[in-house]
Amino acid sequence: MSTANEQHIHDWWAEGDTPVREHSRVTYLIDGRNAMLSMCRHFLTARKYIYLANWGLSADMQLVRGKDQRAGPDGSPAQESLVQELRAGGLGEPEIAFWTSQELTVQNVLGYAVRKGVEVKVLLWECSIIFSHYKPGKARDQLVSAGVTCLLDDSSRGLLHHPIESLHQKATIVDGTHAFVGGIDSLIELNGDFDRWDVSFHHYSSELRRNADNPSPHPWHDAHTIIEGTAVADVELNFRQRWNDLVQRHHWDNTLIIPTHPLPEPVESRGLVQVARTIPEHTYSFDADTGLQDIAQLYIKAFANAQRFIYLENQYFWLHAFYGLDIAFLGPDSPDMERNIRALGASLRRGAAVSFVLPDHPNVGRALTDTGLERLRQEAPQAAAEGRIQAFCLGTSQNLDGEERYRPIYVHAKVAVIDDLWSTVGSANLNNRGMRDDTEMNVATFDPTLSRGLRLMLIAEHLGLFTEEELFIVARYLGKQRQRADVEQHARVIWDTLQKQLGNPLVALGMMVERAQENLRRYKAKQPFAGHLLPYLSAAEAKREQLNFNEELGWLETPNIRA
Repeated sequence: MSTANEQHIHDWWAEGDTPVREHSRVTYLIDGRNAMLSMCRHFLTARKYIYLANWGLSADMQLVRGKDQRAGPDGSPAQESLVQELRAGGLGEPEIAFWTSQELTVQNVLGYAVRKGVEVKVLLWECSIIFSHYKPGKARDQLVSAGVTCLLDDSSRGLLHHPIESLHQKATIVDGTHAFVGGIDSLIELNGDFDRWDVSFHHYSSELRRNADNPSPHPWHDAHTIIEGTAVADVELNFRQRWNDLVQRHHWDNTLIIPTHPLPEPVESRGLVQVARTIPEHTYSFDADTGLQDIAQLYIKAFANAQRFIYLENQYFWLHAFYGLDIAFLGPDSPDMERNIRALGASLRRGAAVSFVLPDHPNVGRALTDTGLERLRQEAPQAAAEGRIQAFCLGTSQNLDGEERYRPIYVHAKVAVIDDLWSTVGSANLNNRGMRDDTEMNVATFDPTLSRGLRLMLIAEHLGLFTEEELFIVARYLGKQRQRADVEQHARVIWDTLQKQLGNPLVALGMMVERAQENLRRYKAKQPFAGHLLPYLSAAEAKREQLNFNEELGWLETPNIRA
């Protein structure tokens, strides 16, 4: 590698907390089915310890559902095929017997690990009653009843904290050899909506997502990762620091303290990996007085390096900080997002294109996202006029009682791909909270093959280019997850096709724009969608298109067509 290229790579990284790692590998897992299936396999095959740090958790949530858990009667071809897949994935006969005979809920799976002698520790955010999205005490009690050691982390509380600060990381470590980092909690929120388990097709409604509180949760799009090799140590360091800090601050039993484990064995890798954190000031004793803003460092450097194309998926894009009032002009500017928007504007003035995938109906802050997008267009008016700033949302449709019905797909993924060279996935949103005011974790990679694969998988899903199963096996292929030989060969064929169709990012962007406009026409004509892409429309843009717009629901869904 040349010195110039080495310097170019080094310019992507955050400084001061965790190192840039060689000998580490990242696998991207798109949507809840793929991520939770992989988590469940690793939980059942764990030998030493499992650590989880989550924003929220539903102990009775099923990690594996439908034909992934049981494909048919014992001895049937479908069930035998599933058993072969489980063996190929590293499960032994006891684990396969458990898999095919029990409900694979979080509580059951972690309890199985405990009964095998695996140490299981879970750290959950003790959210306030006012902003509660789950019941921390209930989750803790259910896990403790299964033999899990579970602590509720109250480190975000106090007079010195951001008024709605949260502990937002979704980080898991298994045996010190594998870590999961990304946007997915094993969670169904209190009202039964926003079930994180979903498939890439994002059905309008699905029996597999039906629950006692909600017969039809909104479809949910997300992204997660598996990390292997030396970078796993940095995810474990974060968990150990947070856990031990909590134990020591409350003067709990010292036997709860987690010791330092040996550095994981290196793995073969094509690229470089860095785990990065946001830790707000005054939250833990191990961080600097001003906290850690390493994820903000990653983003500003990545945007500054961009030359051709920036692909972003995020729940938010806020210039202004949010303090509980959903009014765009009331919040102060976020200094980190101010820098991000300026850096994006500079990349656009250099000739790059920027593509956003955002939710049409975020839980809060839609007006704040609209303001952020408008500010970016003001930073680069020529790019806006030339169509090099594009924003999309996702939707799904189904014919019910002779009428086509439409719902938004909730975009919760936090993804960035820069020039098909560098990419990041994690828990941090593009707002004041992700950059500074919440506890977050992302993983970034400089790996052209991996980064390109992430972009292609996401766009292929949104365009509806392949079936659900085809997208599933190609994701596993790119992540080097074990599959049967015939499945692996089929995945290679799909991957070759994807590269031919979407390899040029500007051509792919054109296809996204065309499909989004086609689906907008289909929506107006009450026809089914092709794929999921739609234009992201502000209130003013929706009005020009003669569409109903609601600040809470967006333009795609109105109260009279909720499921």
